[in-house]
Amino acid sequence: MAVRWSRGGYGRPMPGTLRITVLTFAVLALLFALAFAHRLLADGSLGATAFFAVLAVACAVVAGALAARRAWAPFPAYALAGLLAAASLGLFGAITVVGLALLAWVLWALNTRPSREWLSRRRHPR
Repeated sequence: MAVRWSRGGYGRPMPGTLRITVLTFAVLALLFALAFAHRLLADGSLGATAFFAVLAVACAVVAGALAARRAWAPFPAYALAGLLAAASLGLFGAITVVGLALLAWVLWALNTRPSREWLSRRRHPR
């Protein structure tokens, strides 16, 4: 006799590529929040402080929206990854590679079939 255990929630687990993307934006939100706190306490530069605060909030919103299965969540993720990639282009070096890699990852990960199906909340009968 086979016993099936129900995971509860949405019925299907989050795809791995989407899970890594959520984790990436959550880590970015944490890093930008730390940079915000550092600039606020140490330097006092209002422009840099506001920049890091906005990026911390934007990364947190993207991570939260992706994790909450919002259908509109990929669009701010594309925009934010594109913004970070464009911002890194002027620095030419390892940070440029990281910015472009983030953009390529987000474009690929959110367009895989499991990610699109999970975000669209489509149900497939078995």
